Amino acid sequence: MELEKIELGDVRLERRLRRTAESLSRQPEYPINVASEDSAATKAAYRLFDNEKLTAEAILEPHRKKTVLRMQSEPLVLAIQDTSIIDFTSHKKTQGLGPTGRAGNVTLQGLILHSSLAVTPQGLPLGLLSHECWAREGLCHSEQNCQQRAFENKESYKWVRVLKEVAALPIPTTTKVVHVADRECDIYEFLRDAEQVGANYLVRACYDRLVEFDEYETIQTQIRAQPCLKYVELDVPSEKRKAILELRFTETTIRAPKLKYKDPLETPRPPIRCWIVNVIEPQPPSGEKALSWTLITNVGIYSENDALERLDWYRRRWSIEEYHKILKSGCSIEDCRLQTADRLKRFIALFCVIGWRIFWMVHISRADTRAPAALVLTSSEIGTLCSLERFHEKKISPGTLTVRQAVAAIGALGGHLWKKSPTHPGATAVWRGWQRLSSMLELYNSMEKRCGY
Repeated sequence: MELEKIELGDVRLERRLRRTAESLSRQPEYPINVASEDSAATKAAYRLFDNEKLTAEAILEPHRKKTVLRMQSEPLVLAIQDTSIIDFTSHKKTQGLGPTGRAGNVTLQGLILHSSLAVTPQGLPLGLLSHECWAREGLCHSEQNCQQRAFENKESYKWVRVLKEVAALPIPTTTKVVHVADRECDIYEFLRDAEQVGANYLVRACYDRLVEFDEYETIQTQIRAQPCLKYVELDVPSEKRKAILELRFTETTIRAPKLKYKDPLETPRPPIRCWIVNVIEPQPPSGEKALSWTLITNVGIYSENDALERLDWYRRRWSIEEYHKILKSGCSIEDCRLQTADRLKRFIALFCVIGWRIFWMVHISRADTRAPAALVLTSSEIGTLCSLERFHEKKISPGTLTVRQAVAAIGALGGHLWKKSPTHPGATAVWRGWQRLSSMLELYNSMEKRCGY
């Protein structure tokens, strides 16, 4: 359904894309020749990704339109940006790749993927708003050379490009969009251009920027001078602990940074009016580094509840990292050997939609536990699940199966422990379970045709 309105100018090509997407979505972890039905389907898939009429933009466009439609019923949507490196260093015969970094004396090769994922404040991924995948021409080894290049020619311009791309989408005015990003996005030009296009943002500060106040020098000296409003408890999954943080916020005006290498055509750079939210751990455990976040936003903060809400928005930023993990670990896109960067870009674009479906399925079961399973599964997939022994024991029929029960069952196939009542599995368990469900589905469809049930 995400690809039903794709327009490639060739009906046969559109039909082949839908069939290939259906095959790959059933078994996203397997290579093309395994996921395809037979050798003819395998050859057709290879020809599809080699077809110059098919572009990554064309594949993603119908999905993006569907994403905008899903956003219409939401008063607030977080457009979370992030970059991920797709590593193909071991693929020696693949042409058109670019350097992604260094590991000792080895230059790593691959593609750069930058995505903007629309997510509700409750964590439901609505789909992709922006997608860009490219190969670097080279690594910048000199800071002076980097500084002298125009900002539009730098890789960091990707943040502004997404900002303007999303601003041009037909998103209704009743839906408020807030761009959320990590420290890499703490760029003056991003903050400035967001004001120019009327976009909202929430960015984690990377630099201790100068402010337009006589009594304070930087945003850190200003925020630390504010009284602690509240103590906030926050989970730190990477360290498997909870942190008690002091919460502060203030309004400020950031000075425009001075250019190290002046451009004679550069227009005056205005200051940026914004709000700062800071949480810091006053007493970290022995041997642990104190947790500290400083967030910059142009969405007004006038109360303690506003500050807590901005903090919750930023905590949703991990959604896109989980999404990229699904693409690389669950869908195994780094194992694809299509041998050219152009073919890989088309392949990755298609899997961005497939990966979103898995991610969405995980979270829709949490957002609406009573929704019918038909919202996310076909009738054959529902029939396959209900034929499992655990459903016979619980006397659950296809007509009464809910999304929560279905996703819990798929997660159980992937190793998630099925307890007395269905619980919420993670994305890893769901994509593993999806593989087993796909294998069972073939047998179920075969039996259904032969026996008529």
